Amino acid sequence: MVVRVEILARPLCKDGCEWSVGVAGQLASGQWLNRFRRNARRTSGFAGLLYVLPALIILIIFEVWPIFFNLWISLWRWDVGPIRFVGLENFRRLFVDGFITLDYNNELAAGEVTRTLLVTVYYAIGRVPVTIFLAFILAFLLFMWVRRGRTVLRTAYFLPYVTNSAAIALVFGFMFDARIGIINALFDRVGLTTFTWLEDPLPFAKRVLFALGVENLDFWPNLAAGPSTAMIVIIVYSIWTSLGYNIVIYLAGLTSIPKEVLEAAQIDGADTAAIVRRIIWPLVAPVTFFLLIANTIGAFQAFDPIYVLTRRTGMGRGEAGGPLDSTLTITVYIFRNIYERANAVGYAAAVAFLLFFIVLGLTIVQFRLFSNRVHYQ
Repeated sequence: MVVRVEILARPLCKDGCEWSVGVAGQLASGQWLNRFRRNARRTSGFAGLLYVLPALIILIIFEVWPIFFNLWISLWRWDVGPIRFVGLENFRRLFVDGFITLDYNNELAAGEVTRTLLVTVYYAIGRVPVTIFLAFILAFLLFMWVRRGRTVLRTAYFLPYVTNSAAIALVFGFMFDARIGIINALFDRVGLTTFTWLEDPLPFAKRVLFALGVENLDFWPNLAAGPSTAMIVIIVYSIWTSLGYNIVIYLAGLTSIPKEVLEAAQIDGADTAAIVRRIIWPLVAPVTFFLLIANTIGAFQAFDPIYVLTRRTGMGRGEAGGPLDSTLTITVYIFRNIYERANAVGYAAAVAFLLFFIVLGLTIVQFRLFSNRVHYQ
């Protein structure tokens, strides 16, 4: 035993350290192995699970359990509670009648789910790219040319994001009112054509063409002509409220760029356009990638602006998504089936499952398409 201690201690004492003999003694006596086992038991297994248990409980209650409970509801004819077990009937109704149905002339037509998904896609296309583009431009201007008052401007941009969305929507509803709204008053003052805005179900592209004198657009179906005039108001509202958050995130990414890189590019004679295209935009690609995913998910889950701005223009009392369902997104469609249609909660749960997989699929596609083009520092 003594010989083994000396052999182990000899390389440890190469620099004259005195503690190496004690370490070698612990190795020889097995104390080190016992201490390693105690540390392993303390930092792994059930001991490690205790550290994450509070967060895990919250995640299971509010994220995992609702998914399985939603699946259970979708298998029933459900009102306030379960009425009758129907199996996959709600999903059959969703994927058969919801996507393609027959109109009054007994001809094939787009179903309710198809129309709501198309309206949702119009909303996402109108909101997401414009929000990201404007946020980058404003954040770049604040980063490059604003030295004093940057905090004040950043706070001003961020205020709409933290303000109550229902209150802001009511203000927008007043601004775009067809009779007493200030937007129409400004249009009338400068000689432009006024619109009925939130009361107009006609696609905005057709409305503009009509204002320019173009007629005979009956060959162009309204469903394929883009977002309605009412949806344009909702898109403008959504861009304004979410712009501040995107600006702050972009500013965080811009301030992380080393100043030496920008100064070196300026010394080499690069102009502002070249700096933005060759240096800044590639370096903030991770921020853009994150905002693209976050804004896309937010667009497909948007509910507050559509509900508050269009509740009074629906087909029935209190229905949102009007006029003529031209702003009926899939989230509002789910809400209608839960609260405004009898015994349709199970069907709404099936539609919610469809929305879940659509958002999941879009996120996976975005990761596959853009993750290889994002380079982290």
